[in-house]
Amino acid sequence: MMDLFKQETMNLYKLITRIAPVWAILVAMAAGGFLACSKMDDYKKYTVEGEVSYTGKVDSLKIYSGKNRVLVEGLLSADPKIIECRIFWNSRNDSISVPITRSGNIDTLRVLIENIEENVHNFEVVTYDREGNKSITVNRIGTVYGERYQASLYNRPINQHLLTAWDTVFSVIYGKMDLTSGVFATELVYTDVDNAEQTVILPISRDSVLTTDYKIGTPFKHRSWFLPDTLCIDTFYTEYATVRPNINFFRNLGYPFQRSSNSGRWGILSDWITNDAAKNVNGYGGHDTNTGTGVLSFEAGWGTPQIHNGKIYQTVILPPGKYIFDIEFNRNAGDVANPANNVVYFLAAEGDTLPNAAEVPAESIAFEELNFVEPSQYRIRRFEFTITETKQVSVGFVCNYASDADQFFNVRGIAYSREELE
Repeated sequence: MMDLFKQETMNLYKLITRIAPVWAILVAMAAGGFLACSKMDDYKKYTVEGEVSYTGKVDSLKIYSGKNRVLVEGLLSADPKIIECRIFWNSRNDSISVPITRSGNIDTLRVLIENIEENVHNFEVVTYDREGNKSITVNRIGTVYGERYQASLYNRPINQHLLTAWDTVFSVIYGKMDLTSGVFATELVYTDVDNAEQTVILPISRDSVLTTDYKIGTPFKHRSWFLPDTLCIDTFYTEYATVRPNINFFRNLGYPFQRSSNSGRWGILSDWITNDAAKNVNGYGGHDTNTGTGVLSFEAGWGTPQIHNGKIYQTVILPPGKYIFDIEFNRNAGDVANPANNVVYFLAAEGDTLPNAAEVPAESIAFEELNFVEPSQYRIRRFEFTITETKQVSVGFVCNYASDADQFFNVRGIAYSREELE
């Protein structure tokens, strides 16, 4: 009996071991089928209303910056279903809707959005079809400029501005600027000799302007132009600054004086009118190089003839203003016993010439006697006069060296300036 029981037990064990692999496979298949069914069910819950349909998105999107505005530009694909584009910014608190009419090809989206607050904004662009299906959102950063940026701008500095009255040549030399500010040009506006307004646009790479037709007595104005970045659609400007040019009405003012012709040490001054009385050395006079440098000069004695009403001057058209001259001169005592025969004046007189020495006090706008001061050496004397309307004026020297004394008068140089009247 015991042997029979052991045999039955052994047969049952063999049967189980043969069945086990099949059972494991069946269990695994059942589990896999269950999991597969579960995943299918999960998918269905997301597509209960049908499959998701996307419209074509905007490609190559760019946001062009501007002054309280931006230009949105992009390409619309050939998706014919697109009928609307919405642009969002300010964390989607602001938006604009743009209707789209398709051409059947790739179309360009171009939308100008005004009245945006100055700031850096994230713009979101989405397209829609008639069923309300939308595209994938396309994001771009755009910058809006406004009063803060405008307040940071300043005009390009001027290092020098000068107008030469005798040839109406006007020149301006500008200083450097920080190019990261976006500055790219300066605009200069002036009035020409025909009373017409002229405008010059100076690129930031250049630093000077030169014109040959500037109208004396008129100011010029200038302002600078800025583009804050390469995608900006708006140019920013500083306020116009109005400037009156420094005018040089007088030429050849010394340090040293230049001459147009000479005979030995004696010559005739360039750009000055010298009358025959001042050319008292064989037709030359008014310029002397005896000291080793060119000076404006009167001299009588030491074998040279007397000078009666010798005149050296320039005649110009002067606008209203205060005119200031600093004359650096030297002269000897000469004939101190006869002051009427030993006089040198610097003066301004209306018209195209200077009066004779005796009429200087009565016929001058202003005058200054440049008399001898002990000891004989160079000194500076200031001379000023004011006119309130534009007029022709002659400015220069009148000399009487009408005695037998040895007398000289030398001018090393003249500094000149002009002040506007208030």
